[in-house]
Amino acid sequence: MAMGTRTSATMLLLRRALATAAKPATEVVQKKPGTGHPKKKNLFDVARLLPGWGVGHKVAKTHWKPQTYYKLLDIKLRKDAGHGAAWGIYHEEGEEAGKLQKISGANKRCWKYVEDGPERTWESIVSKKNLIVEEAKTEVSA
Repeated sequence: MAMGTRTSATMLLLRRALATAAKPATEVVQKKPGTGHPKKKNLFDVARLLPGWGVGHKVAKTHWKPQTYYKLLDIKLRKDAGHGAAWGIYHEEGEEAGKLQKISGANKRCWKYVEDGPERTWESIVSKKNLIVEEAKTEVSA
């Protein structure tokens, strides 16, 4: 039994000797202020940068699918102009998917501005469809 205790005590001492010690608090490198991630924006922070407080513009949460957004129609701000309430029409996959409603989560910090992409016109849709049909015909004949 004495032999087993001596071995475990030796192993404990060996582990302690080989273990890495934590750095003292004086050696810990301090981060400079302003070097971290930028603060995300709530809906009103995004709208503040747009003309007319974003009325008529598209905004979306950063984690939403592409082409999913709200089109802002009205904003009511509190005195600090950083909070308030907003109303808009919800669009999913570019198509209107709802009626005028209060935007939920407007004060959460996860909003972005959605730029208007190239406008889809009837002519461009028909020309793409014709191109696909012609490619299918050439594959069948070959």
